[in-house]
Amino acid sequence: MKWFAVNCIYQVICGEGKHAPQFNEQIRLIQADGIVLALEKAKLNAVHFNPPFSNCIGDKVVWKFIGIGGILEVEEPADGVEVGSKIVEPKSVEKYLEKLEHRNQSLTNQNRFDN
Repeated sequence: MKWFAVNCIYQVICGEGKHAPQFNEQIRLIQADGIVLALEKAKLNAVHFNPPFSNCIGDKVVWKFIGIGGILEVEEPADGVEVGSKIVEPKSVEKYLEKLEHRNQSLTNQNRFDN
C-alpha cells in the first residue's frame, strides 16, 4: 500500500447560497495500492468527509464535492514530508506578507490556549 495526498475541492454553500462563492481545497491522505485506486477511493469517500451542519444562526452548511484538484504520491508519512504545494503570485507582495504575518500571529495566539 502507498500513501497519496489528494486535493479534494468543495463548494461551501450556506443556507440558500446567497453569499460570496466559497471553495474549500482540502489535502487528504489516502492509502491505496496505486494512483488510480487512490483517486477512486478519494472520489467515493469525498462526500462523507464533511457532513452538513447548522451554523450559529440555524442555516444549513453543506460542502458540495466538486472534484479532485491534484494528487501526489507521498513516499512515507514522516515528520516534514511534503503533502502539498502551490505557487502564489500576489498582486501586492506587501499585502501578501502582511496577511501571512497576521495568520502566523493568529496561530501563535491559538497555541497559547492549547497548553
